[in-house]
Amino acid sequence: MVKKNAVERRLDVLHDQWTEFAQLPEARLLRWVVEPDEVRMVEAFLRKEEDERLGECPDLFLRLEEPFDEPARYGRALREALIRMEEESHAGLEEEGLSGWRCPPVKAGTTDEEAFLAACESLRSHYESLCEHLVLVLLPVRGTDAGAWREWLRRAVEKAEAPHVRLVVLDDARMLALEPLAELFPERVVTIPARLDMGRALEELSREAGHVDTPGGQFRELFVRMGNAATKGHVDKVEELGARAVAVAAEHGLDSLVVTAHFVMGGAQLGAQRPREALEHYRQAEAAAEQAEAKGEPEGTPLRLKARLAQGAARVTAQEYAQAAALYEETAPLARAVKDARMELECWRMASWCCELQKEVERAWAHGQRAWEVGRTMDAGTRETSTLPYVGEALVRLSHERRGPREAREMELEIESVLGQDWRPETPAAGGR
Repeated sequence: MVKKNAVERRLDVLHDQWTEFAQLPEARLLRWVVEPDEVRMVEAFLRKEEDERLGECPDLFLRLEEPFDEPARYGRALREALIRMEEESHAGLEEEGLSGWRCPPVKAGTTDEEAFLAACESLRSHYESLCEHLVLVLLPVRGTDAGAWREWLRRAVEKAEAPHVRLVVLDDARMLALEPLAELFPERVVTIPARLDMGRALEELSREAGHVDTPGGQFRELFVRMGNAATKGHVDKVEELGARAVAVAAEHGLDSLVVTAHFVMGGAQLGAQRPREALEHYRQAEAAAEQAEAKGEPEGTPLRLKARLAQGAARVTAQEYAQAAALYEETAPLARAVKDARMELECWRMASWCCELQKEVERAWAHGQRAWEVGRTMDAGTRETSTLPYVGEALVRLSHERRGPREAREMELEIESVLGQDWRPETPAAGGR
């Protein structure tokens, strides 16, 4: 028998959890309670089961990622998604001699949830010979109204009659937003904590990879343990393991790994609201990156850029805006040297923002203009993934403060000429207002 690795063993755990749920005749919805680091593993299990070549369960899994932006018509959006899925798979079904499914029309007076459930029941009935259960995995890509989401699920669970149609949702273990729903329907809503212990899984994978007697293997083992400690908020443990990791990497001249270790330690300190301790780690990371640079290692300069940007974040967290502005301003040429337009723009944007907080309006304006010019020269694809809309927002604000509404409007028109009319960002940027 082939020994399974840590990932495969956890997929088996999820398989057993699903089987336990599927065998409950009254169950309609599986509420999988997951830690943030377990989500990818659960999704990997679901993707495997979606694939008829890899799936091991006698069930048909369909992932539905329709946004929950309009709760009143979410069910109909899901129904439309099922119809699209069927149309896309129609050719393949015909090759296998299977007739396509036709979704029944929505009956008069049918509620949103009932329209979706009726489509599900019809679909499962059509493919009854191919699957025991039709499983609808609801993973909305957008929609943050937890109360409305819980209420929609309540109505769906209440009206779900077909025992061979099952729903699956994930519930964040930190929030347990669906706990009231589980209490309301203890038999229909089955709660299963995944309990995959992904931290231990990573450690197991590291050991299974072998070569623990080499510098790289030793560093890998310490790095994984550092990450686990950081996830749990054990900052002192991160520091202890990090010091050992740095020692291993430095002894063998592995400067890029020294940088990596300091970044983990700095991130843990920043997460614990200790920005000055984080700053010291990022400085040491920059020093190691400079050593790599001096040796002619190609990753040296990009790592130095990354370390300086991290120092800027630590300065901002410590509310040391004047020092942060100077650091970002000094770092922009480095970003330009490695041809990283996004980071060059970000340096000027953050320098502008820090100056604005210091009431240095003219300096903020000048830095914002530098950011804007960098953004204007980007190709469309790079621009779309940059923070240029936030630069525009700041420039409109600064224009108004410097010269009044007329100048602000002229700035808006210039931005529209580059980014289009719907240029304004929907959410605040890191470091933005």
